[in-house]
Amino acid sequence: MLGFTSLPALASGWLLASPEPRVVPGQSFGVVVIGLPDGADLPERLPAQIELPDGGPRIALELVAAAPADERSRQRRYLGRWPDEVVGFATLSLQDAASARIVMDAGAAVRTPVQTAQAAAASGGDTVIPAAATASAAVAPSALGAHEPMYFLVGGEDPVSARFQFSFRYRVFDDHGVVAEHFPVARGLYFGFTQTSLWDLESDSKPFRDTSFRPSLFYRWHVSDPERGGFFALSGGYEHESNGEDDEDSRSIDTLFLKAEGRYYLDDGLTYFGLEPKVWTYLDRDDNPDIARYRGYAELGLRYGKEDGLMLTSLLRRGTAGKMRRQFDLSYPLRRSIFSGVGAFIHLQYLGGYGETLLDYDKHKDGQWRIGISLVR
Repeated sequence: MLGFTSLPALASGWLLASPEPRVVPGQSFGVVVIGLPDGADLPERLPAQIELPDGGPRIALELVAAAPADERSRQRRYLGRWPDEVVGFATLSLQDAASARIVMDAGAAVRTPVQTAQAAAASGGDTVIPAAATASAAVAPSALGAHEPMYFLVGGEDPVSARFQFSFRYRVFDDHGVVAEHFPVARGLYFGFTQTSLWDLESDSKPFRDTSFRPSLFYRWHVSDPERGGFFALSGGYEHESNGEDDEDSRSIDTLFLKAEGRYYLDDGLTYFGLEPKVWTYLDRDDNPDIARYRGYAELGLRYGKEDGLMLTSLLRRGTAGKMRRQFDLSYPLRRSIFSGVGAFIHLQYLGGYGETLLDYDKHKDGQWRIGISLVR
């Protein structure tokens, strides 16, 4: 067991947040610790632990302050090094602070049931061990992760409607599987899926106005460098989008795309500015040959705020005929959990211009305001 100093008694009310819950094994990662208004000071170093999803031994690590504490908001940013052998979903927590927990995603891994049983038996299932001692006991495979924002919002007018989106991505090849061992480049291949629906709540039968389905196959390069105040990722691949309708209501496109994601942290180590440009070219648009006039060949996503606080995002798109679409999202984390295993945010959305749905890609609509809950923003 590592000999870390115990946390202050008031640390039991501290919370953990992460500006980027996806980490790279063997590299630095950043988290934000949120203290109580009148609680203990946030120290220079904090004892933390990684809890494996299969009930194996906990892995101890140390978090080191990366910036001075913000006395007004009682927040401080810390850095740690994620163990090389821990991949997949795992829970990071502060020792002796039950409320300070967050799920991190470090990719996929290989751990057999025999290894899991041996590790648990050897430790009694309740031992905190150093990261260096766990090289043969990685986390069980878990390839699913968040992809795009997920929310359920209600509002708008003419008619009142609900807009909701579900999205996930799946790592195709296991990091230590036979394919990845022979072709390491395959580790970055993902399947993604996003579904966005508009639900008419005002009509008698409550019909769905339109639903778009977006499966994709893409490669992702992820460079994480929080010690230098930011990170950068690049994704590229194929995406299909359709609404599943027939005849005159059928809409579909096939594209090749390239998307960059970058974040730059300000001096407080908590607030960041994000830039997410995406460009594409059309492979097939026979159902809607003029869609480029309204959707164009690029969009720009912007983000500003704190992961543990207020976050403003925008998505801007301009077609070749000058047709615009503007979407702005403002969200704030709820202090108490609602859904099992995930956080939640109160979410306000404004959407205006062309293409609220794929069906109506060529129709203009005045700005629509909706409010609700999001799980991923």
